Amino acid sequence: MLAWLPPVFFFAVLMGSPVPGFLVFMLIGIAHAWQSWRQPHSTNAFQWTRQDTWLALCFMSIPLFKALSVLWSTAPILAWKNAFQHSYFLFWPLVLVGLHRCRGQQVQVDRALSLGLLGYAMFAMFMQWRGTPISEMGGARQNPGMVAQIAMLAGTWNLLTLTRPGQGAKQWRVLQALAILATFVIMVLTTRRLELLGFALLAALVMAYQLRHRLTLWRTLLGLAVFTALVGLLVYLRWDKFALGFEQIAQYRIHGANTPGFTGNSWGIRLELWRVGWAAFMDHPWLGIGASARPFNMQPWGAPPPELFGHNHFHSHLIQTLVEGGLLGLLVFAVGLAYSTRRMVIVPFKTQAEVALLAAAVLGTYILEGLASAALHYDKANALLVVTSAWTWWQLRQRPTPAEPLSA
Repeated sequence: MLAWLPPVFFFAVLMGSPVPGFLVFMLIGIAHAWQSWRQPHSTNAFQWTRQDTWLALCFMSIPLFKALSVLWSTAPILAWKNAFQHSYFLFWPLVLVGLHRCRGQQVQVDRALSLGLLGYAMFAMFMQWRGTPISEMGGARQNPGMVAQIAMLAGTWNLLTLTRPGQGAKQWRVLQALAILATFVIMVLTTRRLELLGFALLAALVMAYQLRHRLTLWRTLLGLAVFTALVGLLVYLRWDKFALGFEQIAQYRIHGANTPGFTGNSWGIRLELWRVGWAAFMDHPWLGIGASARPFNMQPWGAPPPELFGHNHFHSHLIQTLVEGGLLGLLVFAVGLAYSTRRMVIVPFKTQAEVALLAAAVLGTYILEGLASAALHYDKANALLVVTSAWTWWQLRQRPTPAEPLSA
């Protein structure tokens, strides 16, 4: 029974499963951890390792450092709220244990994800045909950016599954290929430019890697031409959004925050957020100003009044980190990311390349999202990263590499 929970989670990931799924796996983890503590020598007990500890600390360091910044924050209550908003990462160990107890199969997860992409794309197209965009679907208004971010991860995962050598029945290969088209459909319907181009880039990198042994000079040039044509088609389909973005940047360069209609100027606001954030960082380069940093109260660094600048994050994970924690915060983030990448991607790549690529897809999509958006601000994104990273790590730890065994 529990083995079906991971496939159900991945099937419904675009339909709102990240937070409920996180809670389910966490509760299962609590129950199993208690049982393992009472019966440590049981064959089903989870054998915790040193690598598990260090990897867990990498994820847990996100809310822990934010909580530490309360010590130098001028608005400690806001800093505590920010740390609490990222508390999902504190339960990464329990989610890992919960997924271990479920013991789901990778092939079932892969197929469920493909079916979920297809189902959501058809539902979104039907709703769009009826005049209801994604932002108004469901009982509450959905965040198109969040839908696009999840679809970017799910679509990249599905493409890796489709191109995995020597696995999968023909009918599932067909469905996974259709799920790639479904991913692009979802991206177009969300009207999000960053995720649309990000997924196109990730798809090109995946295909280049999977076909690397067959590439010649002419095939490489042909692939670049196809990629350029695909990007051109995507830009054409949403040219109104791209043209608007170019216009917004041009207007901001001339008028700055005094641009007419500034509150609706997506890229102009981003540029102003980065300017203000950089100014705050330069004033407090070592420790930042704490996790209480919010653009709407950054008037000491030249931010527009709150009624024009009501944002609560900086639309860039790098700027967010520098403003909140300065160079020390950046160091903590960089060390955590470097260790996670080494342990989940680099070390197992020689022996478990396909799972390591899934881990790279998870980390890579969040890095791309963080370039010009809030990769770790919303609850669904945080819960999704916890579950997907714990899942890929659980898959990797089932077969430790000969050179670096998991037991320590």
